[in-house]
This record gives sequence, C-alpha cells and structure tokens, in this order.
Amino acid sequence: MAQETPTPVGISASMEQLRREYAERFPDWTQQLITLFSGKAAPGQKAPGWITPPLVNWFLTLFQLVAAVLGSVYAVRLLGWYAAAVLPVTWLVTVNAVRKLQVTWSHHAVHKEVSGNRRVDKVVQVVSSAISLTSNYEDIFEDHIRNHHNRKVFTTIKDPDSGFLMYLGFRPGRPMAELRRTLYRTPFSPRLHLPFVTFRIRTNFLTATWTRRVASTVWVAFLVLLGLLMDGVEFSVAFLVPWLVLFHWAALFQTISEHPWMAFDGAPAGRADYVARCWARFCLEPLPARGLPAARSALQWGRWLARMVCVQTPARFGVLVSDLPAHDLHHVVPADHAWHYAFWHRQAHIDEGHESRMEERELTIGQAVEYVLGGISLSPLAASSPTRGASARDLPERETR
Repeated sequence: MAQETPTPVGISASMEQLRREYAERFPDWTQQLITLFSGKAAPGQKAPGWITPPLVNWFLTLFQLVAAVLGSVYAVRLLGWYAAAVLPVTWLVTVNAVRKLQVTWSHHAVHKEVSGNRRVDKVVQVVSSAISLTSNYEDIFEDHIRNHHNRKVFTTIKDPDSGFLMYLGFRPGRPMAELRRTLYRTPFSPRLHLPFVTFRIRTNFLTATWTRRVASTVWVAFLVLLGLLMDGVEFSVAFLVPWLVLFHWAALFQTISEHPWMAFDGAPAGRADYVARCWARFCLEPLPARGLPAARSALQWGRWLARMVCVQTPARFGVLVSDLPAHDLHHVVPADHAWHYAFWHRQAHIDEGHESRMEERELTIGQAVEYVLGGISLSPLAASSPTRGASARDLPERETR
C-alpha cells in the first residue's frame, strides 16, 4: 500500500517570514549580501544589476583554489602553532572551490548551462572533474541525467543516492536514534572514505575517455611532484585533508539532506508527488526577539552570531555551495537554465504564486537532515529492503549533487 506523501511543512519554520524579518531589521545595502549568503531572496527582491558570468566565475574558482592551497601551505610554513587558527578558514575555502568544480561547474556543464557552447562546456567539465578528481563526463551523464533525473528512479531505492546511503548503513525501518548514531560515526569511518577514493580512481583512470585519462594523469603527476617538493605536513594540510576527508564529509551532509530518500514505496505518482520530494535548504538563523533587556539582547545576538559563524557558514561554503540552497528550482522548474540567478528566480516564482508552492518546503540543513532520517526510519520499504546495501564497487559518484 502506498505511503501518503509526506512534506516538510510541519517541521519548517516560516523561512519566508524569517527572510522578511531580515529585510526589515538589517539595512538595505546588506540585503543582497544576505541573499547570497543564505540562498533565500527577500520577498519581492530583484536580482542585482550585474552578476559574474558563469564562465568568468569558473576561472575565479580556479584562482580561488590556488589561493586557498597556498594559504594553507604558508600558514603551516610561517605561522607555527598559530596556523591552527588560519587552517579552518583555508580548508573551508579549499573545500568550497573543489566542491564548486564538481557540483557546480561539472554538473552544469553536463546540462550545457555554463557557456551555452557544447564544446566549451565539455572542456569546462573535463578540466573541472579532472582537477577535483571526480566523475568524468560519461559517468556523471549516466548517473545524474539518466538515473537521478529519471522520474521512475527519483528518490526510490534505485536512485544512486539511495544506494549510497544504504551502503553507509542508513537502512529503511531503523530507529531514529540508530540512524542518528550512524550519521555521527560515518564521517570517521573508512566505509565513507575508501569507496570514494576507489571510485575517484576508477572514474579518472578506468572508465574515462583517453583525453580525460590524459588530463587526470597530468594533474595527478603535478600533485605527486608537489608532494615531492613539499614536506609531508604541508602536503597533507594543503591537499589530503581538504580534498579527501573534508570533501567527503561535505558530500555526506549534502546527500543526507537533499531529498527524502527511500521514504516512499515507489516513484513519484505525478507532478505533485514529484514536487513534494524537492525542497530548499537555506542558511539563516532566527533573529533575537525585539524589545529584550540589554543584557539578554546582547546574549541572544551573541548566540545568533555564533551559530551563523560556526553552523551556517560551514554549511553554506562547505556543503551547500553555489546554487545548491535553491536546488529544488533545478527540479521543479527545469526549463529555467539561468541557475546563477536561481535565488532571485525562485523567489520570483513564489511571489507570482507558482503552483509548486516552493515556499512551503524551505528548511535549514539541520531540519532537512532530520526529515530525511525520519523518512528512512518510517519507510514502507523496511519490510522488503535487503539486509545488505550496495557494495563499495557499486557506489555512485553522485556523492555531492
């Protein structure tokens, strides 16, 4: 018997109202910055007059990556123990750049949405995926376009991301407490990292075309040369930690918060069912109440600032990079290819009363994780799910999108 389609409305505070409050309580000149940071445009807000063109932004991402790596190297080389205060920043900037190469540039190049020129976009995808050591063009097209975007597969047990989560131990019917423990321990488990490394080797050197293999070989040879010229600590800090460990962590939290995996016993039954399986994830914290005594107000604003810096900033720049906060627009309005305007276009659809009612499915990343785990725990697939998940050999590359 089909389970009634759940929606996240019940656990979601009104993000629309919260963003309106930010618009009322912060100066006008900060509003576009709040939108860029949070991913949530204010009601009625228009896009800025000029946005960096995607192809230019791609080059800026490459520059960002070089600068972040050099920042980590010189922090270790020159700052001694003070490097501990700098490395979290350079690591976050590095992870942001590597993740954008994979989930922004490689992904949108496959959709032919970077330059509008098929050949140029193919070059962008090859270079981006080779540098980030992620899916080659053919693998990501098969996995993302033919599988994930296939409505007969979307969010079902056959979706590549569902297989990924099953492999990690997120099995239908498990109690919430057990699923939370699985989430807490997975970032430190070889079960997360080793299969990713295996796949990244396979997609770069085994299943790729010869041109892609050449690009990957040249890039890895360059990294090996750097490793020989640098000491082990510098190389580990600049490359191994952010490009492997932290990258995989970000991939995990992106996936476990993206869609209601395995919460249903079949594919979407129609448009409304499909839309209900898509939501946005925004990086905003509730503002302190107005009119509090001075001491209590200062305490509440301090808590707000701490959570924005320690929770929402890593979420935004490590996990929900680029246009990912408004990822539901990519599914709900697929004809809108101007993804670099996604925050404002999504809000425009809401303001115009779009039939999808996207404003009813707006969560923080923490709320989204809880909702996904809840869907897995209550899944009607519990009785029929296999006792073992996918093998490491079958782990899909759609780990970050």
